[in-house]
Amino acid sequence: MQEIIFIDGGSLPTPEGFTREWVKAAAESRTEDQKLFSLVSDAFQRKIDAGVHVPTYPQFRDMIGQFLDIIRDEKNCYEPYVLKEENAKILELEIIDEVAKQYRERTGKTLEVRVCVAGPTDLYLQAFGATAFSDAYHIMALNIENFIKQAFKAAKNFKIKVIALDEPSLGMNDKIQFSDLDIVSALTLASTYARKQGADVEIHLHSPLKYKLICETPINVMGFEYAATPSYIDLMDKKILEDSNTYIRLGVSRTDISSLIGMVNETYGVNAWKEKEYMQKIVTELETPDIIQKRLEKACSILGDRIKYASPDCGLAFWPDQELAFRLLENTAKGINAFNAEMKDL
Repeated sequence: MQEIIFIDGGSLPTPEGFTREWVKAAAESRTEDQKLFSLVSDAFQRKIDAGVHVPTYPQFRDMIGQFLDIIRDEKNCYEPYVLKEENAKILELEIIDEVAKQYRERTGKTLEVRVCVAGPTDLYLQAFGATAFSDAYHIMALNIENFIKQAFKAAKNFKIKVIALDEPSLGMNDKIQFSDLDIVSALTLASTYARKQGADVEIHLHSPLKYKLICETPINVMGFEYAATPSYIDLMDKKILEDSNTYIRLGVSRTDISSLIGMVNETYGVNAWKEKEYMQKIVTELETPDIIQKRLEKACSILGDRIKYASPDCGLAFWPDQELAFRLLENTAKGINAFNAEMKDL
């Protein structure tokens, strides 16, 4: 069995003294680049130091908003919502390129990176609501393809290993009115260029209910939240995955912070939001390397070599602070590495 590759979801809490609103304003105005670049670079380096094999650029902005704001700006478009490719840029990739350059100078290796973009379905729902306009959906998919093309151009000192389409609404939102054919068409358009570049294309789903539909597209990796909801794996048919040559990105550490804190509160009779020292119980008792390793072992006993990547269930943007978030990443790395070592010995 191949080694499981540790990737992360992307988002993080802002460090003390900064807010997501400040990051959004700084990224748009470009008047505080020194602070902004330092904030993103430091977080990206910490992901590497925490043991993430293929780190995602740090996301401190709204996942959909950071793309939709560019698309809605008329000066970036040929016509409303039709984005010019040269304007489809992810600022964070410019920032992490310097970190990747230093990494290569220090190690002699090229850093592999995961690039996350909003998926066409979630982007469409935010822009136009539930009413289905197939032509507008098609345009959103083209816009995402442009962001992906520009991402590969930005990768001067790193290699894009994974392009991830963030589509949590698929399988969760019953207001989606597009036909399966429309969804397959949009996802195919958004993913084809990256696959031609040799990258894996992951779709980040909260629930794998639509996994058979995904298997009809060029997307070759499906990610879902197994750690919080282990029963999701029962929806998967290994043969369907094998026949379509589709792999899994498995969520092996929980990120549902409110539920985790609720468990701590119930166990110790405290309010961990106020008695913050109890929050450490999340990473010392609930989401430990051993527990994470056991989750991976159980999942692999079902899906075997269809599992290619593992990660926390979702992003960590709304965790209480960066230190706790990086402790979870460290624990996840230790759990995955222990699993890989065990498999190697066998």
